[in-house]
Amino acid sequence: MTDLATLPPPSDFLAACPKFRILVLGNPESTKQELFAKIFGVDLEKKLVDDAFSADHQIGQELDLHGQNARLAIHACLNFGTADKANYDRVHAFLASRSAPTIKPEDRIHCVWYYVASEENRSVGELETRFFTGDLHAAAPYMPVVLVFTKYDEYVSQVKLEWSRNADEHGLSKVAVSHILRDLSSKKFEKEIGKKWDDVLNGRIPRVCVSSGEDEDSARSSEELAEATLACLRDKNVKLAFAAAQRNSALISTRFAAEAAAEEYFEVDTGHARKRHGIDMREILPNFVAKAVQLFNMRDPSDTLSTIISEGFLARILDATFDPTQKGLLAECLRRSGTESGSILLNLTPHERAVLLAQALAGVLLLLHRLADAQWTHDHRRHHHHPLTRAGVERQLEEIGRGSREKGEVLHTVEESTIFTTCTLRQGVADLLVQAVMRADAALRSGMRGHERGGSREIIVEDDSELQDIFWRSVHDHKRPDDVVLPCGLTVLPLT
Repeated sequence: MTDLATLPPPSDFLAACPKFRILVLGNPESTKQELFAKIFGVDLEKKLVDDAFSADHQIGQELDLHGQNARLAIHACLNFGTADKANYDRVHAFLASRSAPTIKPEDRIHCVWYYVASEENRSVGELETRFFTGDLHAAAPYMPVVLVFTKYDEYVSQVKLEWSRNADEHGLSKVAVSHILRDLSSKKFEKEIGKKWDDVLNGRIPRVCVSSGEDEDSARSSEELAEATLACLRDKNVKLAFAAAQRNSALISTRFAAEAAAEEYFEVDTGHARKRHGIDMREILPNFVAKAVQLFNMRDPSDTLSTIISEGFLARILDATFDPTQKGLLAECLRRSGTESGSILLNLTPHERAVLLAQALAGVLLLLHRLADAQWTHDHRRHHHHPLTRAGVERQLEEIGRGSREKGEVLHTVEESTIFTTCTLRQGVADLLVQAVMRADAALRSGMRGHERGGSREIIVEDDSELQDIFWRSVHDHKRPDDVVLPCGLTVLPLT
């Protein structure tokens, strides 16, 4: 007999800290509401954001998110750039009160974002210096803080304007100009602005430059902010709360779900990864689905996912992930105990059971990862989000089910792993699950772009330096800018 009590119920998974609570210190000039959308998936009116950074706003009052994210609470107040001592004291007192040991975990401030507009080429204020060098720690010891330079895209645009006045762009490709400006903007920013703050922060507080646009650089900067925020959190339950509140990175949710699976469902005491003794897969898999969906913060106002789960969601995921030859075995896993007389599961070795479980968990993660990634990626300027629909879930299941190469990435990555013969840390299991998901996701993406073998020709560039080298070699090898031919045979046309 298995002991159902050995698996904590899914309802307890995020109970220790069910909500991530953040304090944002900024002003109407430095604060861009797009950041709240890009990181947490909440669209806020500009007036609401502006009012939140006015002198009469009550710092203890949460911003009204209109039910857009039940896992999140945002507090806001003016930063200290105006040298308002009364405002400074108010923030200091609020942080002290929300860090007291008697405060429930979900009511504490878990992180501070300090906003400074990138174009503010000013000195660090006296109150700002006090805050970062001593008063913050006195009010709230070990409070995680991220210094956020907003509107970095506007700073880059200004650098581009200044550079264009003095530079001859004739014959330079857009790729070359982009690389030049990226490097120039970064160095100029560090010299004019970054160094001033580094002298105060002294390496203790991370800082991130974020842009408000919709290009790849802007998307990358918001991902850096999400990762920087996560990295500075210390408490495990707070990290889980952030992973469940954010809607920026499906990878973050996948990582934490994989770690939870590794911790609860596997053993490594014998020097290799094995399914946890005494618990059947028919208990593990539903338990994992119910926990994992809490880490993927879907926009699901109609509770579509819960309905689909109750209708045999798990069996359909496994059916889409595994080969036809394995489906009978999987049906047996969901229906019968592995110790029941007459079960074909009795013929499996501990090694085979561990592999099968890891493959099934990776299949669940792949679907949730793709559902989140498809829903969270959108144009923030249009201020609309796509709720989860049954059709969307069906589409992802179909794409996984018909992609033999993609399913193979999940199954083979797990099956060929060495953790089932040599493993001493559960983190190795978590890393394997993430690796399987990301490989399968990459294969699905490349298939949708039509980059299958035998398809259209493509150039693969491993890093920026290789791309720059290709460009500059081509420019120097051809005297006329209107006759630049890349080594791959493509012609570079001059800018006009």
